[in-house]
Amino acid sequence: MMLAWMALAIPLGVAGKSQAAAWTQGKGDKEIIVSLHRQDSTHGFDLDGEAVDIVDYRKTELQAFAEYGLSDRLTVRAQGSVRRLRTRDARDTEPGHVELAARYQILSGKTWVLSSESAVRLPGGDGDPGAAQRGSPDAEYDARFLLGKSGKLAGRPVFLDLQAGLRRREGDAPDERRLDVTIGGRPSNRLMLLAQVFDVSSAGAGQGVFEAYRYRNLQLTAVYDLPAGWSVQAGAVGTATGRNALRERGAVLAVWRRF
Repeated sequence: MMLAWMALAIPLGVAGKSQAAAWTQGKGDKEIIVSLHRQDSTHGFDLDGEAVDIVDYRKTELQAFAEYGLSDRLTVRAQGSVRRLRTRDARDTEPGHVELAARYQILSGKTWVLSSESAVRLPGGDGDPGAAQRGSPDAEYDARFLLGKSGKLAGRPVFLDLQAGLRRREGDAPDERRLDVTIGGRPSNRLMLLAQVFDVSSAGAGQGVFEAYRYRNLQLTAVYDLPAGWSVQAGAVGTATGRNALRERGAVLAVWRRF
């Protein structure tokens, strides 16, 4: 029962990061998430990690995420987005990357699961290169291992999800090392709280405008379950530390539907 609850509860794509949790969907189970992200950046981090003034940058992004359980051990998913990028001197609306992925459950126990995931990210718009979080206009390939552990704290369900992987990137952008950590729990039957850390570091510098960089985003959200498989999510996200990166602040709103 605990593993079944986890599989329904914690797709992690809503953070603006497309990766899902270590738990796979049950055979035939489906989930769709539509989310709206709004992030502003009036400062960035320099080479030494100090905050510096930059040209104001704003991103509004609408994402759609869908998962389907081909079997109890194999889940496939797709994600796409449309985003609006705006600075003081320019603005543009463009599609983001389209991501296609498969997650396979390697091993599992009563309260834990180990999975692997492979994804391809097909380019959408120009990506506005020059800062880490703005993205790349070329294809990307993501491979990672995911470890999930569930349990109880004060009689209530809690879980830990750890993900480590490498993102290979075509073109001038450098490859990336990625580490995602999620801690979550249910203080009540309908309410789930999530605390997430997304750590990204480049594997050296790329070509052209792409310097070496690193940033760590923190996100806190709450998910409230409604009848008939619906849920709503809201929270805040921000860049805690970085180097050659934007210092973003923003919010996320999402609607989930499970079938």
